Amino acid sequence: MKTSSIGSTLALAAIALTLGACVSVTSAPAGAYKVGASQVTLGHEWSDISAIMYQRPAKVRLLSMDGPLLNRLYVTDGLAPGEFMVKPLAKERPTPTYRAGMAPNELVEFVSDSVAALDYQRVETEDLRPAKFAGGDGLRFDLKAKSKEGLDVSGTALVAEKAGKLYVVLYIAPTEHYYAVELPEVETVIGSVKPAA
Repeated sequence: MKTSSIGSTLALAAIALTLGACVSVTSAPAGAYKVGASQVTLGHEWSDISAIMYQRPAKVRLLSMDGPLLNRLYVTDGLAPGEFMVKPLAKERPTPTYRAGMAPNELVEFVSDSVAALDYQRVETEDLRPAKFAGGDGLRFDLKAKSKEGLDVSGTALVAEKAGKLYVVLYIAPTEHYYAVELPEVETVIGSVKPAA
């Protein structure tokens, strides 16, 4: 009987640990949305899927409307030099890290290489253009890629440096249907970024 009791206790403990390790998707309601010390304004409710994305560093929030395979909105809280948008899966597969004073083309490469680190293939950037960011200058650009399943993916991004930190807003979705559906909302979010003071 004692063996059965110990087995039951161990089974219950294993279940409790498993449930405790579970993470959940939370709501990101319309309005001001905090990303660490930074903030964006959401025009409608999104789902914050940050907790379920294992390659996401703490300074990166990940939002979605329809799930991570259908649309992703990455918002960073000012990456410091040496930090990354995508956690490396192994030491042998490092991901791009931010360096202070990167040239505009290097900032674009930082984002496109980060997208490639998320298993997107043939990442190409286009339409590089100036943007305003918190009273300063930033860069906007669009991108195209393929998912590992071969689906065409489109994206748009804002990158800007302020006070020695890099701020990125990146939207990725399948080109057919999903990208265009949320693009007006994403443009509003990009225009609303308020970096840490």
